[in-house]
Amino acid sequence: MSALLKVRDLRVRYGRITALYDVDLDVSAGEIVAIIGPNGAGKTSFLSAIAGVVPADGGTIEFRGEDILRLPMEESVRRGIALVPEGRHVLPGLTVMENLRLGATIRTDADAVRSDLERFLDAFPILRERRNEPAGRLSGGEQQMLVIARALMSRPAMLMLDEPSLGLGPRIVEQVYDMIMDARKQGVTILVVEQNARRALAVADRTHVLNGGIIRLSGTADTLAGDPQFEAAYFGLRTAKDGVVP
Repeated sequence: MSALLKVRDLRVRYGRITALYDVDLDVSAGEIVAIIGPNGAGKTSFLSAIAGVVPADGGTIEFRGEDILRLPMEESVRRGIALVPEGRHVLPGLTVMENLRLGATIRTDADAVRSDLERFLDAFPILRERRNEPAGRLSGGEQQMLVIARALMSRPAMLMLDEPSLGLGPRIVEQVYDMIMDARKQGVTILVVEQNARRALAVADRTHVLNGGIIRLSGTADTLAGDPQFEAAYFGLRTAKDGVVP
């Protein structure tokens, strides 16, 4: 498979604090790739640098073979990258429908936009039921469904999700991941950041363990589950493999 996203030597700093140290990572078209690790590992910084939310301190980011390292977020969306940030950022004063339509602002195919709106309302009846209500009145799980649907309204080539299961009950987590798997079936490449390692490993083609701004370990669910270094890599302990302490 060809690399849709290619990241090399990516560094992100916040003043004197380094969040990412020379990170390399590829995502092939059609894959689900997961990045797991504890709080403060650098996971959000990684997605934010790709999306153009925070500036990178160095390295390269290529998407569809083009350099996007210095592009603002709006241009990244136009290139086919959609980010669902942690925290369910709905616009609470706007209705559910208004939030959904915001996701399609870069599109000019009005008929297809209407078709996509109906598809998401059919897939999530609660959103149809509450389509004219302010989004701020939705539950946490309903808001997560809304922000993922809103991101998909841009018809991205790659959807990036930051902690999509955070703070949700098990039933809602399953619904959210069903939504992610359906997007993959529609041809959308997925890059997901999770603290919930079990949930991420269950769906990802490949998973990277990020801790202390460094990718400590990479592989499929089977290879990581059988790797004696996995727990040490996840929790940032010194390992015989790399001898690095964050």
